[in-house]
Amino acid sequence: NPSSGHGFIELEAVRNSMSHNEKKGCNKYYKSEVISLKHSYPFRFLVPENSTPGVCRWIYPMNFGGGLVAGDTVSSSIKLGPGCAAVVSSQDSTKVYHCNNGRETQQTNTYSLGEASLLCVLQDPLVCYENADFNQKQTITMTPSSNLVMLDWILCGRVALNEFWSFKRYKSSIEVQVSGETIIRDALELEDTINTTVAEGMHGFQVYGTCIVLGEDVEFLVNNLVRKYGSKQDIGDHGRQDLVVSVSETKYVVQGQAISGCYIRFLAANMKSVSPVIRSITTPLLPILGDDPYERKL
Repeated sequence: NPSSGHGFIELEAVRNSMSHNEKKGCNKYYKSEVISLKHSYPFRFLVPENSTPGVCRWIYPMNFGGGLVAGDTVSSSIKLGPGCAAVVSSQDSTKVYHCNNGRETQQTNTYSLGEASLLCVLQDPLVCYENADFNQKQTITMTPSSNLVMLDWILCGRVALNEFWSFKRYKSSIEVQVSGETIIRDALELEDTINTTVAEGMHGFQVYGTCIVLGEDVEFLVNNLVRKYGSKQDIGDHGRQDLVVSVSETKYVVQGQAISGCYIRFLAANMKSVSPVIRSITTPLLPILGDDPYERKL
């Protein structure tokens, strides 16, 4: 039976938590504590204590049963106070089951980032089963001093069962607001048409994704990604046939304050092919994250 679940979590920095080394600049963020936590079935937040030795807090949004059924409506909200660092991870892919009764499955995620905070959304790819009808909306509100790394990706289906882009419809939108001004609005809708199917349009690729990187504190990551994927190919150089990556540098001015970053899109033949892209995003962040969200997964 369809259900409606929601969750809210708020983190606040513990200002006296910095060690001597951290105060000298080895880490820009404070340890944080959960000051508000609410959730309703079938959704919940798992926030382990001391999951890593660093200051970054790990948050696991979870749905009981491991997935979403037709008609489910799930909403989650994560709020970071100034100076907090958090990674939103997952234990496994979110599965969206078939929607044979015509009822759309909906998920809404909102993220609020305080000044000089860092949020990394690094979850497993979404998997839409055959005939799934999924609509996801994600909104990020931040300040010019906030920092964001947001990976959003989808796997074509249950590959072991020869499901390749067999869902009914997939809709996803991401909106980023800085000081109340929208700087990014990205929307994607995949659905078979009279003339062609999604599977035909994907030309054998099984993984599609985007990644938004914004903020002064993650400029090192932007530089790495632009250096790796931003160079033009020579004429006649066909590059890899199992991986397509594009990267665009971005710069916005909001109320006289600049916020820069990059935007990545990628297509991969399979999970093995996409691994270098995911690693290029996560590996430079490991000193901050304290652990690898894709260890033993890629």
